Amino acid sequence: MEDKKIKEGYALVLLAGTSWGMMGVLTRELNILGFDSIEIAALRPSVAVIFYLIINLIKDRSAFKTDIKSLLFYMIYGLVALDGMFVAFTYAIEYTSIATASVLLFTNPIMVMIMSYFIFKDKFTVQKVIALFLAVGGCFLIVKGYDPASFKVNLPGIIWGVVSGFTVALQNVLGKVAVKRGSYKTTLLYSFLFAAIFLWMFKPPFLLLGKITSIKSVIFVLGIGFIATVIPNGCFMKALQYIDSSTVSIVSSVEPIVAAILGLIFFKEYLEILQILGMVLIIASVILVQYKKKNKDIKKCNVL
Repeated sequence: MEDKKIKEGYALVLLAGTSWGMMGVLTRELNILGFDSIEIAALRPSVAVIFYLIINLIKDRSAFKTDIKSLLFYMIYGLVALDGMFVAFTYAIEYTSIATASVLLFTNPIMVMIMSYFIFKDKFTVQKVIALFLAVGGCFLIVKGYDPASFKVNLPGIIWGVVSGFTVALQNVLGKVAVKRGSYKTTLLYSFLFAAIFLWMFKPPFLLLGKITSIKSVIFVLGIGFIATVIPNGCFMKALQYIDSSTVSIVSSVEPIVAAILGLIFFKEYLEILQILGMVLIIASVILVQYKKKNKDIKKCNVL
């Protein structure tokens, strides 16, 4: 049973990473339709919270039960971890470039591993450290971090980029705390509610609705809200029930692989040899952390 849950955890993280990888295509299409960066950031929690409200009203009303202390936690998670990432990554791209912002964002597995060591007492293992460097190195290659022409460096951009990486790490670590405290459904419901309310102060719902003027815009708004937000965040949170935070952060690094493949399919962004090597490194990191876990489980069975 334990082994089955671990496998489910890996499958959920892979699905989350795959869904997040679709963000680039959906964002570009919304940009073409006239949505600016903050509007796109506001659409994500807006669509998500509507979904969570409806689905929990129908299927699980107990998800609405909480207390003041938990609400404070959900507020921090929503405003700092969720909105922090939405806004920080947007401004990192604005001040630098997609490549620079992405490299800084993908430092988050390092931060997760360090925070998990102190908060959850997760141990540094040889396999996990090697997998970490393979994942980060793979992300670096996929976003063409080796190409000086792809980089644009300045202090505000670096700060926003590091903040985006840190907030993604916080989503991971605070998510682990949340699933230990109670229902992940409650966490998602209230965290996205607070995240949406905050961004509505800058982009009110009536303004967002006013920009949805065609069937195409409806499709892409629902896409970025459901495919790139509801599905990955739900899978990500549930996966944290079964596997540790640092492993989750490494396995979710499949995101840039999906983004690169979709870029090739939809925008004819052809891949270079080093980018393909980056994909191989990330796949190797995912296999390595699973191999390590499998061996550990076998040893436990042998002891018993």
